[in-house]
Amino acid sequence: MQNETKKTELQKAFEESGLKYHELAVMVGISKSYCYKIINWNLRVYYDVAVKIANVLGKETSILFKEQEKNFKHEVS
Repeated sequence: MQNETKKTELQKAFEESGLKYHELAVMVGISKSYCYKIINWNLRVYYDVAVKIANVLGKETSILFKEQEKNFKHEVS
């Protein structure tokens, strides 16, 4: 049996979107590298960037970034 890592809500939404990293990055206004790191490395992310990503992916910011919330100074809402 393979050891599968649990996917975050952000990873699930990104996969469901069918977008590529560079496409999402352009839509949000960030680099492809930063976009990849936000999605895959549970990287600390600025709130305004989180909101833009959530909007592009059509999800609520508070749900999409629940796992990353500990990296924010305030709760995501």
